[in-house]
Amino acid sequence: MQEGRIIKALSGFYYVKNNSGIHRCRGRGVFRIQDISPLVGDFVKFESETRDEGYILEVLERKNSLVRPPVANIDQVMIVNSAKEP
Repeated sequence: MQEGRIIKALSGFYYVKNNSGIHRCRGRGVFRIQDISPLVGDFVKFESETRDEGYILEVLERKNSLVRPPVANIDQVMIVNSAKEP
């Protein structure tokens, strides 16, 4: 079992980055039953034989999360606003 961080979520696939590269994974069906939604930024345990096929087995504990955009484990946030023409 490998550990990594979700860097992108697209159409039911989660792209997990670890030391060996980026792996395309799917979430397990048990996540829907337990009402767990993996977010970009989550640290996860996953199994992957190839880089194109894998499954996320466990979502590790989150440090924090934002609702919009849906991301987790954020260290720094910057708010950008126009002063002249918002």
